[in-house]
Amino acid sequence: MRKLALWIIICVLIVSSFFLQGCATDKPFAKKDIESLSPIKVVRYETPGILRSTVAETFLLTGAAVALPGGSALFFLSDEYCKARGGDMQTRIPDFGYLVMQKFTEKMNQGTSKWPELTFKSDPVVDDFTEPCTLIEIKVKRLAYGYLDFIRGGGNGFLSKTTITMKDSQDEVLWQKSFTYLSKDFERDKDIDEFEADDAKLLKEEIDFAAEKTVSDFINHLNGEKPQEYAQQ
Repeated sequence: MRKLALWIIICVLIVSSFFLQGCATDKPFAKKDIESLSPIKVVRYETPGILRSTVAETFLLTGAAVALPGGSALFFLSDEYCKARGGDMQTRIPDFGYLVMQKFTEKMNQGTSKWPELTFKSDPVVDDFTEPCTLIEIKVKRLAYGYLDFIRGGGNGFLSKTTITMKDSQDEVLWQKSFTYLSKDFERDKDIDEFEADDAKLLKEEIDFAAEKTVSDFINHLNGEKPQEYAQQ
């Protein structure tokens, strides 16, 4: 009976979330007059809760994943469900969205950068946030650790999916890029027990590493450079 109830809950969450979350399309940056974009502000939306994903739970989600674009039903679970499944880990780990925003701004503001200086807003913004300047919006779509899905090869590790969007003062999208981080792509697989040991030391390290790789992918795409290569595909 409990398994049936879990099935029903998962199906409802997936279906409802499917209609609430659109799939972002990557768009290369093509504007030549970069200086005209100044001032540029980087903002972020609230980071979703992290999902503690077990083998049993992932197996139940696999059937739904077959029909979903991107190959992972983990992307379509609601934030409330993930926070409930992540337990107290929500307060023990750094804010992934803030890390990505901070690292992106710092790297873009390095002395060799051709871009005007970027500023950022520390607190998360709400949907439809506007400001009379060029905005770079960072939205974390999903965070999970533990056993991930069978469709993408299974295995233990950390997963994040993040989208970054640049808009001008007229709300026109100038650039957009999504990046999904998987520990196995960098040969950094770890199981739940390893991640949670010693006050989640290894999970915190993995989150920081994932943020670095996410930012590198974003900046490479923005500057029209070759994307980073993974250990596995």
